Parts: sequence; structure tokens; C-alpha cells
Amino acid sequence: METYTEQTGQAANIVSAGTEAPFLPDEKEGLSKDLYSLPSREILDRILRLERPQELIQKLASEDFFWLVKKIGEDACLPALKLASLDQWQYLIDLEIWKRDRLDMSQISRWMNLLQLADCKRLVRWLLSEGQAIAYYYFLRTVEVVALETKDGVNDLPEGFFSLGGIFHIKVVDQAHRETIENIISAMAAEGFEQYQALFLGLAGILPSVLEEELYRLRNVRLAEHGFLPFEEAITVYSPLKLDVLKTGEDKALVDIIHDEEVRAMVPVYPLDQTGIENVFMEVVSGVRDSVFLDRLRLEFAGLANQIIAADGLIGVDIEVLVQACKKAARIINLAIEGTCGRDLSSAENLLRRHPLITLFRVGFGMVLTLKWKAERWLRTSWFYRQGLEPGFWGDHRGGILKGLLARRPRFYIGSREEEEYRDFEWLSDLNECLEVLGGLMVLDGLLEKISEVPRIEGVLKSPELTFYPLLFNFWARLILKMEPSFSGISLQQAKNFFSKLREGDIEHPYGMPGFQKRFIKDLLTYANNADPEVASMLENSLSLIWEEFSEEYEMVSISDLDGKYSKFVTTIND
Repeated sequence: METYTEQTGQAANIVSAGTEAPFLPDEKEGLSKDLYSLPSREILDRILRLERPQELIQKLASEDFFWLVKKIGEDACLPALKLASLDQWQYLIDLEIWKRDRLDMSQISRWMNLLQLADCKRLVRWLLSEGQAIAYYYFLRTVEVVALETKDGVNDLPEGFFSLGGIFHIKVVDQAHRETIENIISAMAAEGFEQYQALFLGLAGILPSVLEEELYRLRNVRLAEHGFLPFEEAITVYSPLKLDVLKTGEDKALVDIIHDEEVRAMVPVYPLDQTGIENVFMEVVSGVRDSVFLDRLRLEFAGLANQIIAADGLIGVDIEVLVQACKKAARIINLAIEGTCGRDLSSAENLLRRHPLITLFRVGFGMVLTLKWKAERWLRTSWFYRQGLEPGFWGDHRGGILKGLLARRPRFYIGSREEEEYRDFEWLSDLNECLEVLGGLMVLDGLLEKISEVPRIEGVLKSPELTFYPLLFNFWARLILKMEPSFSGISLQQAKNFFSKLREGDIEHPYGMPGFQKRFIKDLLTYANNADPEVASMLENSLSLIWEEFSEEYEMVSISDLDGKYSKFVTTIND
């Protein structure tokens, strides 16, 4: 069988409860992974017990602050919001109040409420200056404004209007957030009455659709600096590269390595430190002592994870989606590293120094796509596909492998081995397992096509729960019982006769059915006539594995206990 390769800060490290820790040796600003691993309430308590908590929070990269808010929880994050900078607020809002290219009013109202509870005075100052555009949109959607130059028309206004200066009379139409909106408006008038009047005077000349488009443009410009590119640009992260590109010299993209200390202090720490997986890539990262190189990796990794989120259309997500994006990045990068360097850590570090992480990701994803394309080419001409059957036809494991390969973003099927049924490809062994299964499916599919040429198979393939197992074993049981060849099931009594023949000489369980494995393989191989030696060998291996599954299924089942309703290998029908 061919293999795939042949085929193709931190500022605070809290060491004990109630103790303020010194800076880490590299004086990296951010929160340590130990702090992030604590329960959300304890994280906040430890930050607030520091001598200068605001200095710590505001020195966090915007990405790290966002992760911190998500870790603490939105309902408990008011102290962190109060300590944060306006840039951190802006980054948070940019991620939270949009659904793709449209503003989400429920999220805008939610975050306006949280920010005014955290620091209302600073919020209104921002809304009257840099955040004026979002203020316009917010009030256009939540209030009704009537301008009266005299008092004559006040009595004619419907109930619910209020005024803070006698000219603008305002009614909150979003009753669910009335208290929040009135608090913000009152604070605006108190902060700068002329600015407050100018803002509400300008509402009449604003077109919401035009304003929303401009807000989206500005938001994309800001987020692009963090890797959140527009979809049509972000999707290039999935553009495959061949493994050969990693055998060249240093990429030009690595010329501008970070040296500015103020810039380095804002490098995101959390994404790279919180993947929670162990592989060659993460082992190299954990051993890096060159602080400039480590910061480059952190910065590139955070941008790569954000670009993956943007490409997957998941901006405005919870912390679990963020973690999954980081895991995907780390796993697929590892695939490219192993494909180039094996598991040699020194070679892997040298590779990371010579190439940006996005290049490694695209190479790793290209390795996966090569296998996906192989599966798709076969699928279009396969017998089972022409019969209208789904990947589940090949059983849980084989079908799961095939389904994962055919996904828009291919993933590796792991079944019950881990918490999730699928994960991203990480090791060459993942690709090799898929390649082996795919090769087995190809030869089994060819065998079934040959067998289907015999008479009386009409109607057998209509069951939505059908798998290939009963097709093979119904057919073979009929050969053993000297019945007419067919995929159709046999009666319960015939099934008992079938197992009696297989167990001749077996006195008690476990029933080994000696000698019949070779006969099973030989009988079915006769239908793969004219197969070349490699195909015949692959088919023999596949049939051997299937026999082992069959033998294990029935080794402890007595003939008297046979029940067709619970058998996945032999279909029984009424006599």
C-alpha cells in the first residue's frame, strides 16, 4: 500500500492565591496560560488584586483582551471593561455586533448596556467622538426624535417623549433597553450639551443603509490588521501549496521581524498558548528561547487563526469557536512540518524560522486536499454512488472516513476515540489511514459492481439503512448453501444452517470458524477476475479485515440465539 508521502503579560504570572507575581523573564505583556486555566471568577479576582490592574489590562493585545472577556463571561466582565482601553472596546465591538455584513441590533443594544454599566462617562465621550457613526446608527434604530423650536407643540406630542433642553424631544421605541438608552442620552447631555444637540440634529440627514455600509468598511479596515480579512481575501488561507515550496530558502515575508519593544508588548499571547494539543509544532514552540522569534510566531499564529475564522464565516463567535480555529491552525501546520521534517525538532524549528505560518498551513491543507481530490475523482465513477447510496453504506468507520474526506473542509474521522467525532488532520498517519481506507473502498466497490452483474438484485439496494456487509455475506451465504446467487437475504432457518456449516468442528464459544476465512476470500476473489496483482492484494487485505469483523461479531453467539433484527452482516427474511 502506498503512503501519503509516496503519493504526493505575559505581564502577570500568578504563582499563588493573593500573591502578585513578577514579570516573566521575557517581560511579555499578557496573561499567563496558568491564569487563563483558572475558573472565570478567580481570573477576575486575581487581576483586581494586582497593584496596577488597569495597566495590565490595557497592555494586553486586543485579541488577548477579547479572549479574556469570553473566558470571564459577558455577564461578569464589567470590571474588565472598565479597565480596558478604547481600542480594546473597539475590537470587542467590531467582533460582536455584526452578523456577516449586517449590524445586529440585539447585540449592539447588549454591548451598549454593558459598556454604560462599566463606564458610562467614557462610553458617551467615545460616542460623541470616534464612535459617533455607531451612535448615529444606534439612535436611528432605537429612538424617535422631534425638534421643536418653541413650546407651542409640546402638548401635541404623544405620551412617552422627554426633553433635556427643550428643543429635542425624544421617545425610546426600543422599550426592552429603555433604561440603557435614557442613561446614555442623559450622560451625553451632561458631558457636552452642544455635542449632544449636534448629534441629534444630524440624525435627520442620515440614511441608515449608507451609514451601515460605511461602518462595515471601517470595521473591515480595522479588523484586517488582526487577520480578519474580508471573506473573499480570507479564503486564500485555504489555497493549497505543494510540499516542495518548503524546500526553498527563507521567505521574503520574514524580513520584517519585530524589534520595536512597544509593538512586541502588544503581541497576542493567548491564541498560541491555548491550543491544548501536543504535536511537533507545539513542542518546538514550547522550547523556543528566542523572544523575538517567539513573538513572531505568536503574532503570525493569532493572525492565521483570525483569518481562518473569517474564511469560515464565523466572526462574532464564542470562545469555543476561537479555540477550534487555533487547534485547526496548529494541527494543519504540524502536518506540513511532519511532511517536511518528520519529527526532528531541530529541523522543524529551522523550517519555522524560514517560512511564515500561513505558508505552512497552506502546505498542510494542500496535503489534505490532494487526498480529498483523489476521493472525489473515484466517487464520480464508483458503483455505489451510481446506485444513489451515501457514504454510510460503507459502515461507521469506512463511511466516516469517506464522509470526512468529502467535506468542504476535509476532516479526519476519529469516531469515539476522542470527544469529537471528527478533528482536523494533524499527522501523516491520519492521511495514510484515510488513503488505506480509500484504497480498500475502491477495490470493494469494484467487487460489488462485478457481483451485481448476477441475476436478482433488483430492489435490494432501496433500504436507507443498507450497508455493504449484508450484500457480501448474503451473497456468500447463498454460495455456501448452494442457493441462487443474489444480494437478497435468507430465512432465519437458512441463516442457522449457514452458521452450522461455518462452525463444523467448533464445540463451544468462542467460535473460530476455522478454514472459512480463506474460503470467504477465495470465493469472492473469483469475481474480481483479471484484477492486477496490486488490486488483488488490496482486495484480499480488505476482505481479511471484513472477515475479522464478522468473526468477532458472532464468536460468542450461539446458533439458537441468532436474530436477524440485530445482525449487520446477514439479512434474514420471512420464510
